[in-house]
Amino acid sequence: MKFLLTVFISIFLASCAHHHNKTEHHHHKYEKQCAYSVAHGDLKTKGSVEYRFEHGGKVYFFSTDEKLNDFKKDLESNIKKANQTWSDRGGRL
Repeated sequence: MKFLLTVFISIFLASCAHHHNKTEHHHHKYEKQCAYSVAHGDLKTKGSVEYRFEHGGKVYFFSTDEKLNDFKKDLESNIKKANQTWSDRGGRL
């Protein structure tokens, strides 16, 4: 019985480790909407996998490279603004 339990736990842990190595399984912010746009009050502009940025265990998506770079210039402030806008408009963080 201990052997089976050990095998089960090992398989479970290995699958969890494998699962978290893939970017698409990380926590997406703003349902993949453009984070820069969300920070500026627009919740309808879609982000693209081509323009994504990982920070603090979260994946942020952007509609253009320019918006990605602008967002990163004042990262913490933009994240705070985007989180506030998203929350105010009923989005889940």
